[in-house]
Amino acid sequence: MNDLLRPAAHAARAAHAARAGHPAHAARRAPFARAAAALLGLCALAGATAARAAPTDGPSQPIPDPGKSVASSDDTSAIAVNPANLSFLPGTELRWTWVSMGSTSPLPARGHSIALGVPLWFVSTGLRFDFLDPPAAAAAPLDSPARWVRWGLALDTGPGFAFGTTLGWGSSDAAALDGYFSLTSGVTLRPATWLSLSAVARDWNRPESRLGEALERSYDFGIAVRPVDGRRALEIGLETAYVENSDPDESGAWVPRATLGLRVPYVGTLRGDVTLRDLAEDGGPEIAAMAGLDVNVGGLQVSAGGVFGDAVTKNGTGFYTGVALRSFSERGVRLPARVVRVRLDSTPGVRRHTRFLQQLWRLAEDPEVSGVALVLRAEPASSLAHAEEVADAIRNLRSHGKKVLCHLEDAGGRALHVCSHADAIAMNPAGGLRFSGISSSYFYFGGLLKKLGVQADIVRIGAHKLAAEQFARESSTQVGKDDHQALLDQLSGAFLDEVSAGRRVPVEELKRRLARGPFLAQEARQSGLVDMLAYDDELGRVIDEVMGRASRVVDDDPGDEAPERWGYSPKIALVYLDGDMIDGESRSIPLLGVKLAGSYTVAGALRRAREDRTVRAVVLRVETGGGSTLAADVILREAILTARVKPLIVSMGSQAASGGYYAAVAGSPIFATRSTITGSIGIFYGKVDVTGLLQKLGVGIETFRTAPRADAESLYRPFSDDEREQLGVKVKQLYDRFIARVAEGRRMRPEEVDAVARGRVWTGAQALDRRLIDRVGGLREALAEARRLGRLPDDAPVLSLPEEDTSLLGYALSLVGLSAQAQGELATATIPPVMLDAARALTPFLVFGADRPLARSEFAGEISFGAPATAREDEPRAPAPRAQGER
Repeated sequence: MNDLLRPAAHAARAAHAARAGHPAHAARRAPFARAAAALLGLCALAGATAARAAPTDGPSQPIPDPGKSVASSDDTSAIAVNPANLSFLPGTELRWTWVSMGSTSPLPARGHSIALGVPLWFVSTGLRFDFLDPPAAAAAPLDSPARWVRWGLALDTGPGFAFGTTLGWGSSDAAALDGYFSLTSGVTLRPATWLSLSAVARDWNRPESRLGEALERSYDFGIAVRPVDGRRALEIGLETAYVENSDPDESGAWVPRATLGLRVPYVGTLRGDVTLRDLAEDGGPEIAAMAGLDVNVGGLQVSAGGVFGDAVTKNGTGFYTGVALRSFSERGVRLPARVVRVRLDSTPGVRRHTRFLQQLWRLAEDPEVSGVALVLRAEPASSLAHAEEVADAIRNLRSHGKKVLCHLEDAGGRALHVCSHADAIAMNPAGGLRFSGISSSYFYFGGLLKKLGVQADIVRIGAHKLAAEQFARESSTQVGKDDHQALLDQLSGAFLDEVSAGRRVPVEELKRRLARGPFLAQEARQSGLVDMLAYDDELGRVIDEVMGRASRVVDDDPGDEAPERWGYSPKIALVYLDGDMIDGESRSIPLLGVKLAGSYTVAGALRRAREDRTVRAVVLRVETGGGSTLAADVILREAILTARVKPLIVSMGSQAASGGYYAAVAGSPIFATRSTITGSIGIFYGKVDVTGLLQKLGVGIETFRTAPRADAESLYRPFSDDEREQLGVKVKQLYDRFIARVAEGRRMRPEEVDAVARGRVWTGAQALDRRLIDRVGGLREALAEARRLGRLPDDAPVLSLPEEDTSLLGYALSLVGLSAQAQGELATATIPPVMLDAARALTPFLVFGADRPLARSEFAGEISFGAPATAREDEPRAPAPRAQGER
């Protein structure tokens, strides 16, 4: 067995080397070629080594599974065909098969089989019952009815390798067929998405009947290929079985077999197999064949076909039929068109936003979906940039011929932005549209710190690096006020353009209408911002009106699908840089809903994606306003190393500013939505002096030092003039490094970067004009570019990194029933909103440390679109009960 596996493993490495252009490819492909040639030789030339034929039908032979190869049987047929393949079972399956042949057929394998397979946590298992009722023409003692019970068990070792064993118990009224206990073991190796190699040892314990007669061992060797891009569209299998013969004067028998699976669009799979029997007989080999059709209808599979060939005899020709009930599905007959209901009860967080987009993209590609009803009970996006991506997903649905309806209750500007691109907007008559424009608010803590006796001492580069002002002043400078208003005007322009295009209302007219808000539901309808009013129980009727016919409405439940390809499919790694950037590992702060992106965690995710041979391209999803300059540089270094060996595409979400932009410049191309907040290229450094606070508390401090600057970064005194001057020099060095990194990544001259830097914040649309990004687009466009550069199919899987984690406190709260959403609701209920926003703004500085230079954009308490985001945690609530009247 090891000799079989070893060349196949070399084949996997050679295949990866070829894809990466590795010079060792030519040297490494020989072992695979030898393995493939050996298997093909066994299948095609087996008869040349057999002097005489041994019996190929034995007491342990199961009811045949038509068209199922030892290398590709990934359903419950694996229990009898190759137990290793149980590891690849996509879900629970219950299967019944009936094979019937005429009474003149000499082949004994006639009867029924029933099998149940279940994949568990680390193993897959299955139970199968075979009830054999052989034709009268079968050779004795195989002409007697028999029963077999088989229990299969396979280890879940991943999609590339599997090992399994089946235990079998045979019983019969005929003593020669009774009392068997059989062991059969198999191994399967799938080094590529289109190749599967298997070996099976049957009855290797030489089971004995009640009469003491032992069964001969047999060995199967098989190869299966899917030559059409590794897909199930075409599957070809070649295998051979070798049956031992314990008689020293006789040789064993070789039994070659070929299988074929051909997908029939909108029906299922055409299956067939041909077995050559009695190769050494003077009259030449005999053929036994089965051919038929698997019809797939959702989780139901119905099979039927014929059994024929000269080994069966003309009068022995028969048929087979079968039914399988499965928790997974394969492509087949299309079900009647349906309208899918998608409900949001809380505003998606960063990763849940991605899952929401993927859900809408999937529905767009589903031919059985004719429409989508978005039932929004919260804002569908946490930012205008995210709203742009959801709006794009709705336009994508409509471009695929789907109708889209939005149903709103208490909605805000982001819901209006998203739903303006739907076919129709309905609103609860008791609801409203809480929006008349965009506003923003910023916190300034200088007055608070002064009252506490705390003095902020900060050095910055550039008048536009406004984050430093929030801790040193009681209000913004005139530069800050101008920057804030300019940003708001840019966001408002993008918002108005999108809503105007969706609602087909001129921009100026739309501005006049919105200025009359907020709106009650009836007012929103009169202003042309929604199309109709409807309660929950009337949603079914509204859907019928939008669709233009009576429609079947269902909740989205995609279920599992059988994998299209074998082994480890090439994929895209989606690496999140989400939250304020800190040194070390990522953390989160429960109740406040604050995420902190650790440099080690994000860098480790990039390294994992770089070293994973199945990852063909990486998308760095940036959702941060920056933080520690050291953390940004650590992440950038891993991004640079990754970009050297595989495509690295950057997708900017709500914000990718300051340190977030710094970490992104290694990627190419860089995508940002029109409303992404980016830029803020600059550095500030400083500390707070708490001696005044301590004096108020009656605390005195004495400091001793061995050098004048030994306590320069201490919180217990301000900077001296000399230290402040030297600090300015260091901040300038860090700023120059920032400029140089951007210039190198964006292929610009340093002076060109400096002209658009100095802390200035830009929207994505502005950043494109200033060459800070490459294209305006969201996550969908970034993933499409990753597939193109990585030469990946449209259905290539996406691996999200790093894995989602939670804090120890968050985990403890979850143990007592407080989910992330419940924690957010508890915080909202117990902490005044203004204090909650202030706490969130202050939190990052409590973890950055006083001795860390920062590349961080300004903290906005909120950029308001009317209705607040009710929750931003990642996991959704349980679905709400269906309203009466919905179908």
